[in-house]
Amino acid sequence: GQQNLNKEAYRINPSSYEAKVEDFAQKYKVREEKGVPVVKPASGVDVYLLGRKWEWWPILELQKGQSYRLHLSSMDWQHGFSLQPMNVNVQVHPGYDLVMTVKPTEAGEYSIMCNEFCGIGHHLMTGRIHIVDR
Repeated sequence: GQQNLNKEAYRINPSSYEAKVEDFAQKYKVREEKGVPVVKPASGVDVYLLGRKWEWWPILELQKGQSYRLHLSSMDWQHGFSLQPMNVNVQVHPGYDLVMTVKPTEAGEYSIMCNEFCGIGHHLMTGRIHIVDR
């Protein structure tokens, strides 16, 4: 809820972005799910997701009713960020950091799917965002 695609995007170096996401995941990691870190950042913190063949990484755990700046980028190909069942759809490109402000309004588990064909593992490219109300 209350997503605002604010047309904010920056040219970036993909390997620098990857390092930023890894630092973010290490700092805010609360547990793992099937070997993937689940990160729970504080409200107002910039939140980072990385698209790469064939995953969205890491898993996010966000607080209902709090605002976050969500950064999206790709390491390799153009990917689609489709947040279901919210029907948020954006294209994510390597070399660009796309930033949007999100304020979750409903608790639950949301799926991220790639909706831009990205190769043989495209059908496996998923991720998750947990929205908690505590």
